[in-house]
Amino acid sequence: MEIRYTDEEINELLIVLVRKMAEEVDLPAKDKATLKRWRSSEMKIGSDELTELTEKANEDFARGLERRSRSQIRKPDWRQ
Repeated sequence: MEIRYTDEEINELLIVLVRKMAEEVDLPAKDKATLKRWRSSEMKIGSDELTELTEKANEDFARGLERRSRSQIRKPDWRQ
């Protein structure tokens, strides 16, 4: 099974993460603004940075799925 995220999906995820960090982490207002500005200026759809993040996320997700499926194969039936 192969699951691949798109740039748009990773961008939406990044929006949620940055918003959550800005709300929950005790940062000065200046740092929160810098974080949001970074996300909106450097991590926009079509940028090299977002493309690289998408590729990395897809590789990591695939590696995790592969590790999990290998782990399931090695488990004895009685441990499920």
